[in-house]
Amino acid sequence: YKPAPFFVLDEIDAALDNTNIGKVANYIKEQSTCNFQAIVISLKEEFYTKAESLIGVYPEQGDCVISKVLTFDLTKYPDANPNPNEQ
Repeated sequence: YKPAPFFVLDEIDAALDNTNIGKVANYIKEQSTCNFQAIVISLKEEFYTKAESLIGVYPEQGDCVISKVLTFDLTKYPDANPNPNEQ
C-alpha cells in the first residue's frame, strides 16, 4: 500500500455554508501537516483564508490565449487572519 502523494480537491466547498466550509478547511489543514498534501480549488474566501499559500491563474491579453500564474506564500504573514475569532 502506497498512499497518494497529494489530493486534488475541486470546489468541494461549493454547496457548503460558511460554518461547514470552516470545518472542512480546518480538517484539511490539520491532516495535511503529517498525513497528506492537498491542492484545493476554491472560490470562497472562507476556505482560502485558511491556506498556507495561494496560486492564481489568469489569462494574458493578446492575440493568443496564454495563462499566467501568480503564487503567494501566506506563511510569511501568520498574524494576517481576517477572522481572529475563528480558529
